[in-house]
Amino acid sequence: MRGGRLPILSDVAQQAAVSLTTASRALDPDNDHPVSDRTRARVQAVAARLAYRPNPMARALRTRRVPTIAIVVHDVTDPYFAEIVRGATAAASARGFLTVVCSSDRDSATELRYVEMLSLSRVSGVIFAGGGLDEEHYRRRMGGYARSIAHYGGAIVALAPRSERWPAEMPDNRAGARLVTQHLLALGHVRIAMISGPKNLRTSREREHGYLEAIQTAGARPVLMRADFTTVGGAAAMARLLAEGSPSAVFVASDTMALGALAELRRQGLGVPEDVSVAGFDDIPGLEFVHPRLTTVHVPMAELGAAGVHRLMRQLDGEDESTTTQLHAVELMVRESTGKPRDYDRGRSSQIR
Repeated sequence: MRGGRLPILSDVAQQAAVSLTTASRALDPDNDHPVSDRTRARVQAVAARLAYRPNPMARALRTRRVPTIAIVVHDVTDPYFAEIVRGATAAASARGFLTVVCSSDRDSATELRYVEMLSLSRVSGVIFAGGGLDEEHYRRRMGGYARSIAHYGGAIVALAPRSERWPAEMPDNRAGARLVTQHLLALGHVRIAMISGPKNLRTSREREHGYLEAIQTAGARPVLMRADFTTVGGAAAMARLLAEGSPSAVFVASDTMALGALAELRRQGLGVPEDVSVAGFDDIPGLEFVHPRLTTVHVPMAELGAAGVHRLMRQLDGEDESTTTQLHAVELMVRESTGKPRDYDRGRSSQIR
C-alpha cells in the first residue's frame, strides 16, 4: 500500500468491488455463508496482490479461541524436542498461528499448571510432544483441562504415547527399538543391556517393549537400567551397568543419554565399539560431530512436529474427528559405534575346531 500502510479488509473489498461482509466471508475458511466461486476467487486474488493478512484477533473473537498453538515438551534443551518445535512452528506459522513452547522438566505438577493456564487463555490447540506420565492425579486433572479446551472449540494432539484417547502422530518406538536390538544381535552380541527412561513415562515402556521382544525371541537375557533422559543420567546408568557386569553392547533409549554413556566409557578407558558397542535412538542434530559416529534410530522429528500441526488444523476445521494414532516410520542408521563383540572371532574359531 502507498505510504507503507498495511492493507485492511476495506481495501480488499473496494478493489474487488464487493461489500465488506462479502470480502470477509470469501477470505474466511470457516465461514459457511454462500459465496460464489467466482466472487471468492476475485476477492482472494485481490488479497494476494495486496499482501493482505486477516486480523487473527478478530477471528479469535468469532471462534472464542486465540490463534495460538502451545507445544508442551519435557525439556526444551533436549535436541529431540527442539527439532519437533522447529517443524511445528514452521507449519503453524504457514497457517497464521503463533506458537508458544512450555517446558515441564518432566514434572507432572509443572505440566498441569501450564495446561491449566493454556486452557484459561483459550489457545486454539495444544500439542504434547512428550509422553504421558502414569500418575493417577496427573491423569485425572489432565482429563479435566482437556475437556475445558474441547468445550471452547480447541483441540489436542499427542506426538508420544499417552493414556488419553487423543489424536496422535507418533514415531514407531517399539519397531525402532526392536530394529536396533536385532542389529546388535546380528553382530554377534549376546550380553546386550538397555538404558531406558523413567518407569512412569510411557515412551520409556514403548521402547523397552521393542528391546524385550527382540531379546526374548533370541533367547538372550535382558538387562535393564533406568535413567532420566539426560546426558548426566546416561553417564550414571552406564557406570552402574559396568559396575554390575560387563555388557558387550548397550542400547540407549535416547541419543541424549547415549552421549553421556559414551563419555562414561571414555572416562573408564573403554573403547567403542572395540570393548562395548553403543546404539541410541532419535538421530538428533549434531551427531556428525561425535566420535565415534553413533549408530541410532532415525526419528523424523521436524516432520513429526509438522504432522502434529496439520492434524490439529484438521481437528479445528472439523475435517477430522478421529482419535486414531498415526505411526511414523523410523529407520536404523548404522554408523561407527557398533561392531562385532571382542570375543566374536575367537568364539567362531573354537566352534570350527
